[in-house]
Amino acid sequence: MLFRCLSALFLFVLALPSYSQKKGCTDRLANNFNAAATVNDGSCKYNRTVYNPPVKVATISNVLTESSGLQMAGDYLWSFNDGGGAAAIYRIDTTSNAILQTVNIESATNVDWEDIAFDGEYFYVGDFGNNADGNRKDLKIYKFPFAAIPSFSDTPVATVSAHSVEVISFTYGNQSNPVASKANHTKFDCEAMIVEDNKIHLFSKNWVDLNTTHYVIKSTKAGSYVADSLETLPTDYLVTGADKVPGEKIIVFIGYSSKLPGKHFMHVLSDFEGGKYFNGNKRKINLPDATKMGQAEGITFRNNRYGYISNEKIGFGAIVISPQKLRSFNISSFITNSSKVNR
Repeated sequence: MLFRCLSALFLFVLALPSYSQKKGCTDRLANNFNAAATVNDGSCKYNRTVYNPPVKVATISNVLTESSGLQMAGDYLWSFNDGGGAAAIYRIDTTSNAILQTVNIESATNVDWEDIAFDGEYFYVGDFGNNADGNRKDLKIYKFPFAAIPSFSDTPVATVSAHSVEVISFTYGNQSNPVASKANHTKFDCEAMIVEDNKIHLFSKNWVDLNTTHYVIKSTKAGSYVADSLETLPTDYLVTGADKVPGEKIIVFIGYSSKLPGKHFMHVLSDFEGGKYFNGNKRKINLPDATKMGQAEGITFRNNRYGYISNEKIGFGAIVISPQKLRSFNISSFITNSSKVNR
């Protein structure tokens, strides 16, 4: 009898949280904030927000006319040119247009480099652009240690040797037999990547449905893998870059509409759970169009709220509509419990 009573009491106590928890929008900045909610169910809605990221450098060096990815590492910004450019990353100054260092990646080729990530020890450069016909069979990520790069003051042009470069090859789990499509009409393009907890997270640039699918490669070691689809977020624009605040549940996307005048957008994702990124707050920010933003494809945090955006130059022949620029952004006002930003 005593055992049965204790068992019943134990089950009752376990059941209590389910009655006390209330799901709803827990973000005070949302227009449907529910003060009684204790569990964020991802339902938060926000008023239309317009934001103009201030220009930091009016024209980045002409070496970087197609800055396609951006990453903060070692207190410096790093970028590279889009497909067809050199297989090299560039250390750039945040207060001038100076290229401080060119770092060539030996044995690598730049078929279509699109994003760069850093896990505190290694760089990851994604050669996974796939907009030409959607059926690339050589999707890969180059991985090499930050420590392999010498001081820029001593070696302004450096090379990461081939033996320091690892290759992570992959296919998409839901694209078992890649079939060619017309240009810019595939679901399997990708330009955004982050690395966290020994996993590589990819976010598709879906030209067909204008959403982004979160794919996961469950290792950061050299080898061949299948990128599994985990979740999909409707964006109504093409996602071209991503970054995450280390140790915090905050991710930003950058991207644009392929329709003129090329409206740009930023998503601020926060308060997500369970290894997924799309089940928390999803705040979409309206940015200027391509005439001001160029073709923005690089985004990175400098600290937990402040960071940078880079764009490719756009124009026709000698006519430049928007040169390559470096902008800054600050998301403190877009998320709850924002902290002071050190610039």
